[in-house]
Amino acid sequence: MKRKIQQLGSSTLAVTLPAEWVREQDLSKADQLVVQRDENSGSLLVVPDDPETTEAEVTIDAASLSPESVRRAILGQYVLGRQLIRIESDQPLDPTVLDEIIEIERRLMGLGVVEEGSDVVVARCSVDPGDFELPTLMKRLWRTESTMRTETVEALLTDDLASARRAVKRRSQIEKLFYLFLRLVFATYRDPRLNQSVGLETGFPLLGYRSVAQDVVLMADADRTVATLLLDADGFDLDDVTSTRLEAVTDSLSRLATATRRAVTAPTVGATTESHAIVDELESDVDDAQAHLESARPEPLLRIQRTLSAFQKSGGHAADSLDVATNFAYRSSPTTASDET
Repeated sequence: MKRKIQQLGSSTLAVTLPAEWVREQDLSKADQLVVQRDENSGSLLVVPDDPETTEAEVTIDAASLSPESVRRAILGQYVLGRQLIRIESDQPLDPTVLDEIIEIERRLMGLGVVEEGSDVVVARCSVDPGDFELPTLMKRLWRTESTMRTETVEALLTDDLASARRAVKRRSQIEKLFYLFLRLVFATYRDPRLNQSVGLETGFPLLGYRSVAQDVVLMADADRTVATLLLDADGFDLDDVTSTRLEAVTDSLSRLATATRRAVTAPTVGATTESHAIVDELESDVDDAQAHLESARPEPLLRIQRTLSAFQKSGGHAADSLDVATNFAYRSSPTTASDET
């Protein structure tokens, strides 16, 4: 919608607020608003000083949902910031529903069952936005994915299946951190006053950070894919040339992940430019490995091909995060030099 700027007095400009939004927020004359400015793009975010927060308690009707849908509903309410989640039914809860509740409780940080009966289960989330900082959570995500990748590569190159099993198990840590991250992003988006408490100067990068966190999860999925391939095949007996080609790919991927992390943390044009060069190196290493597979056809060829594809996808997700970092960098330094002709 558009609003026309109006002159109020000799030096004051004003715009009207949409009536529907005012009604939704239950605002009236003399109520306070918070206006947050994005220093880079000039955008403004306007929210009530005392925003209508998400209801602290919600009830899920398990009788009308499948066990899997109950699990998804709990996950959704957790991300939305609920503190108490009641799962109830007009008849005794199915054992499979109870199993799903126990499983999702294990996967979500700060969520615990505080009441359990034959027809009702109440879960409470003890997470407070002020207890965590988004940049710190992002670093924990990166470190965990990096550990997963290191374990996966070690399993691939040294035939250490114990490392592969550790990598698969570590995926649950990634998931737990990611859903907590989403919960804090949603809370901060609804209430920009939380920006400083979660470690951000402004709330506008929230969508960018959320995108980067999703890319880290997808990279962890690629790690798990490779580790699972190794476990299913009881390891790969790689020849020296194949091992060397795959090692070159994983080395480039590791350098790209590290450079991307630095670029997102401290976005500068120089850092993103350097990282983009590593993207090109990774693509070249993947092409060399692919050419070797097509000519030498080492066994187990299909599994090795899927391994290479997983690493390639992981690099693509890192490159997507690099695009976010590049956007951050150019927002903070919008003036760029052009080539002289």
